[in-house]
Amino acid sequence: MKRAFILVAALMMTGGLTLAYAVNVEKGKALFESPDLGGGTTGKSCSTCHEGGKNLGSDLFARKQITIMKMDKKSLEEVINICIEKPLGGIAIDSQGQDMKDLIAYIQTLVGNQAGNKESAEKK
Repeated sequence: MKRAFILVAALMMTGGLTLAYAVNVEKGKALFESPDLGGGTTGKSCSTCHEGGKNLGSDLFARKQITIMKMDKKSLEEVINICIEKPLGGIAIDSQGQDMKDLIAYIQTLVGNQAGNKESAEKK
């Protein structure tokens, strides 16, 4: 009985931790559309260049290396931070932080929609 209680308690705590670190796609969208991301100073947002997922590429999450502004980056987090620093004129955000996770979750929806649109166009 004591073991069952410990197991249930452990599962409940793990679930609580999972919820605490869950991504928020709506917050990611707000960050993507915000010219203030990373303290941006140029008035631009991610959506200025990537409205509706434009120029992201449907294979974005499958790439081992991403070239942006003539720089090779090994992670999407690095690419996002380059965009925050250069076009947005801000300061890089924590690559492991909640804002980055939320932003990536939203970008996944854009890339997924882009891939879906491409498949629909190919079927026509």
